Amino acid sequence: MTIIAASGGDASKYPSVSVGVHKARCVRIIDLGTQKNEYQGQISWKRQVLIIWEVPEELDGKNEPMTISKWYTLSLHDKSTLGGDLTSWRGRAFTETEKQGFDITKLSGVTCNLNVVEGKTGKPKISSVMPLGKNDVIAEQFHPNLVFSLDDFQNGKKETFNQISEGIRNIILKSKELEGMNQDLGDENNGSDMKVGESEVPF
Repeated sequence: MTIIAASGGDASKYPSVSVGVHKARCVRIIDLGTQKNEYQGQISWKRQVLIIWEVPEELDGKNEPMTISKWYTLSLHDKSTLGGDLTSWRGRAFTETEKQGFDITKLSGVTCNLNVVEGKTGKPKISSVMPLGKNDVIAEQFHPNLVFSLDDFQNGKKETFNQISEGIRNIILKSKELEGMNQDLGDENNGSDMKVGESEVPF
């Protein structure tokens, strides 16, 4: 008798966005709060945000546009990933005034091109975000916009939180802001099915 374990090949993989440049639209902006990061024994806390795009030309098994996401530290510092991607996306640098406080909810529903590459684990990841070409056309939006603010959640507005997938909700609940709090999430806390020139500046 033999009992053989195997990797299972590609059959077990969820469909994912293919490598290449894709037209996309930002559909979800999720405030993750201040998250604990540990690197080489050093612990730090950083305010993080998750941005999710839909890619209309890439369809899943339900014939619906697939999504792809990227985690960011919520900072517009010159060397920050968020600052770099937003500068590339909008096509110009932030002014010093904008750096003092830029509302990223302006990204909701905004289109772009995503350069998707293969990450170290073999999974696709977003390498860069660029503006759509002037004459580029993108399909109509499929996934509804969702913006989650931790401030709103702390003020009792939990409707949006309940539309986020369970895995991301659990990450939010581990944030420094909510640490040790007993949150009453209500009976509808059942998540979502979605996996997780200047005049031309889009935001």
